[in-house]
Amino acid sequence: MKSLSILLSSALLMPAAVSAQTFYERSQKAYKETDKTFDIDCNYSYNKTFKLITPISETEKGPNSISRDFIIETETKKIPMRFVLERTAKSIEYVVTLNNAHTSRGKVQKREFYIAPVSDRSFSQEFEANQIYCEVNFAYAAPYSLQDGDYHLSVHPHKIYDWQSKLKKPIESYLNDPSYKSVILLETGNYRGNLVNIHNFLDGVDYKLPETKYESSIEDVPLDTPLIVSPAGNNRFIIEAKKELNITFTGGNHNYCIWNGARHVLQGLFRSHNNPKVNFIYDMNAIVAQTKGIEGLRLNFPRSDVNKSNLIIDLLDNSKTQNNYHFAYLGYFKNYMARQFSGMYRTYKIKYEAPGFSTEETIQGNGLKDIEVTFTYR
Repeated sequence: MKSLSILLSSALLMPAAVSAQTFYERSQKAYKETDKTFDIDCNYSYNKTFKLITPISETEKGPNSISRDFIIETETKKIPMRFVLERTAKSIEYVVTLNNAHTSRGKVQKREFYIAPVSDRSFSQEFEANQIYCEVNFAYAAPYSLQDGDYHLSVHPHKIYDWQSKLKKPIESYLNDPSYKSVILLETGNYRGNLVNIHNFLDGVDYKLPETKYESSIEDVPLDTPLIVSPAGNNRFIIEAKKELNITFTGGNHNYCIWNGARHVLQGLFRSHNNPKVNFIYDMNAIVAQTKGIEGLRLNFPRSDVNKSNLIIDLLDNSKTQNNYHFAYLGYFKNYMARQFSGMYRTYKIKYEAPGFSTEETIQGNGLKDIEVTFTYR
């Protein structure tokens, strides 16, 4: 992030209309710009050995189709993959061509799906084609690049989460601290892109999605702070860091949006050639949580405790809740993500440090990288 003095100088040189923009006005601009984005994204899910899908072109729009080219990489081979979504007389279909020879075809009924099986069984086995998972994305922000250094990711501190306005002071302090590269992840509804009619999109109709409005107590936001539309923390990251990546989270909710943010950073790490150490830092005085977290993970808090104070430092002061909560939070990253990406690491070391809870574990995988991740509550 630029120094505060440079920030102030830049602000003085900017046109009055821009420099006068409020955080709310900038947020509305970000929402409207993101509503017009589109892309095709494909990755492996649950691959058992090292396999990586990397886009080598932007998503291109034609009169009746959109398409994108990828490279599939294994330890010993690289092959091309092309994805085409096309409109037929009756439906919207996709065609995925692997190595210019093997085809997977199907109707687009959901925007996210595993591709249909290819007929060549030996090829399918070698490239684990049944684990290729593709997404046809509309109104979804492009992946954000993370490089070496200290980041501050603030998950949109709006008043629905922060009804007691406890986050304003600590978050604005981070935003104006030049030692951090700050990013604000703007809240919006999950699956917003499903509101885009694909036929209208291909016809070039200027569709309008419902306006997104979240009132926030945050005001002092430097103009160079990126605002990224992030449905419940579900945005994508490209890991360009090579040595060490430190991410301090603020905002809310710790047991949903922030959890999503952390897991998407790790997805980017598993799917990257780069292998920095990743350190997640949770500032317990600058994060709130909701009563219920991810279903089935026991990331919940008693409603009576949340009603008193939803700051994570206060919620985790309850000894009855503390151990179960941390055990569940760690369990997701240790168990589910370890299984999902077992082909993408040789060892996966997790260190988890919180008041009243501390552990360190290493999981063995089938891949090439030795991954190290820490979770620190302070």
